[in-house]
Amino acid sequence: MAISAIECGAVILAGGASSRMGTCKALLQVGGKTMLDRICDALKAFDLIVLSINDPSLEGRLPCVRDLYPGAGPLAGIHAALSGTKKSALFCVPCDLPGFTSRIPCLLMDAMPEQSQVIICRDSTGRLHPLCGIYRKSVLPVLEQCLSRGQHKVMDFVNQVPYTCLDTAGYVPDEAFFNMNTPEDYHRAAGTNG
Repeated sequence: MAISAIECGAVILAGGASSRMGTCKALLQVGGKTMLDRICDALKAFDLIVLSINDPSLEGRLPCVRDLYPGAGPLAGIHAALSGTKKSALFCVPCDLPGFTSRIPCLLMDAMPEQSQVIICRDSTGRLHPLCGIYRKSVLPVLEQCLSRGQHKVMDFVNQVPYTCLDTAGYVPDEAFFNMNTPEDYHRAAGTNG
């Protein structure tokens, strides 16, 4: 059974330190737009988009949430966003995917089974992408247990709840999940997309 964009909001994960990139990845320009604007454009299906941040320079662009478990990585961003939303679920996406497309959240919403608390992407190589997924608010108790125990790996958490993998091969190119972590990654993306 699918989940609708009325029940589901979106969170852009932009709370990382960007230590390897050396600058805020959400504000990098690719194809004449900031990464944040590119991701927002691809999330037009959602009436609620929140931004998980730790960098004050991102404030004021979208409703923002800050980690309640600082230093715990993207899992803490998902937790903060789910804790603060009235939506029954949130689609999560990192701010550093230059090839991200609106097709991804639409596919996930259409495929979300009623019995699953999480649905994530699996590309043609079998690699899982838990930061491109939908998380129901009902995962919060397990999520809080993981964070309070110091478990910060997203898949370690996902493995503790009923989840589904959506095979994206044939629907979305694997390049859609390429994330920019270094200046070399950024130059590759900027050259490809703009």
